Amino acid sequence: MAEKREFLTWILDELPKLRASGLLPEETEKLLADHYRGRLDALPAPRKLFAALLACIGIVMTAAGVILFLNYNWDMFPKALRIGISAFPLLFGAVLGYVTIARAKSQLWREASAVFTATGAAVLIAMLSQIYHINGELHDYMFLVLLLAVPPLYLFDSCVLSALYVFFSFFLVTGDAEPWRSGVTALCFLPLLLAHLRENAKCAVFYRYLAGFTALFALMGCCGARYYTVLPGMALCGLFIVSGTDLVGRGAGLLKAPWLLPAFALQTILLAGGSSDDGVFEVPSRPGMHELWVYWVFTAAVLLLFFLVFMRRRLSEERALNVLFVLLTLIPFATDMPVMRIVCNVALGLGGIICLRGGFVRRSILLFNGGAVMVATLTACRFFDAKIGVLYRSAGLILLGIGFIIANVVFMKKSGRA
Repeated sequence: MAEKREFLTWILDELPKLRASGLLPEETEKLLADHYRGRLDALPAPRKLFAALLACIGIVMTAAGVILFLNYNWDMFPKALRIGISAFPLLFGAVLGYVTIARAKSQLWREASAVFTATGAAVLIAMLSQIYHINGELHDYMFLVLLLAVPPLYLFDSCVLSALYVFFSFFLVTGDAEPWRSGVTALCFLPLLLAHLRENAKCAVFYRYLAGFTALFALMGCCGARYYTVLPGMALCGLFIVSGTDLVGRGAGLLKAPWLLPAFALQTILLAGGSSDDGVFEVPSRPGMHELWVYWVFTAAVLLLFFLVFMRRRLSEERALNVLFVLLTLIPFATDMPVMRIVCNVALGLGGIICLRGGFVRRSILLFNGGAVMVATLTACRFFDAKIGVLYRSAGLILLGIGFIIANVVFMKKSGRA
């Protein structure tokens, strides 16, 4: 913030000099000065930020004191008064939300209204459970709280509440929580997430990071170890790789496309494991319907997202390759023969060759390195499977690493000449 203030101040100081030297007309100088002075005035002053910080600390300390007082005298209060005190945070959040919407307040007010309303609902549920001695598990409580947080989440379009929603969703993964609860929680959040993942949407980069964590908790909750986590994981990796590649292709840096590298690494690890052991993608010969529905629903949702996101774009070799990787997860259900090891070897090699070719043709170092990593991973896996000594293996790895470095140097020189 300080750097931006200094930059605007520097521009305002330079404008008269440019006008005096004849490089800038007087009318243009006046318009630019008014524009940048307005932007400078719109920035919050450091004193205001410090005062706001002190105010927040004071509010937290006051609230802590009130909580300690109520805790000390809680059992002395009648039940009606305790219920009223428990409902006060929710009522305060409702009033704050009404004022925010009625007077069209800023995004800061919307964030505060969403957090206060959702927190008030969570406090009321917890206190009513304590007053009436209602027993239950933590995941039951969190599921109810998350459902009640959905209306303020959409009403105020809050980034802070979205982050809290995703964070507390991981509590549904622990314990004996049913998988459908994680699925419902993820589906409730999915429309808001997709709306913010559009290219020109507000806080798009922030929601890209949330999308990764949302997929992680949905995968862990809906598809635990007994529900074939590896298979839906492959499907998710394909979706995130294609989306991340498109973002990078449009000029976004890797920090603004956070899905690409983790998804690619996980997909390569899964294919490498499948190329060495048939048990990685193994499913029971007669899986139960209560297990199968999770895989089919999850994979069908990922394929639907593939279609909705990329149906208007050209189907490149890389996109088709990731669609193929998603479809590979159907093979263990179609046959009992141990063919996944061969399939993963072919997929890893084919994917590496396609990415190497695509990177060379488009002069993309990222795509070229991705293909090199896949080919190197396949070579290393088969190298370690071979019955040769440790010294030969170490020499092979050294040569593989040197070859990787040389390939990058040659590629960079070729790209520079082009």
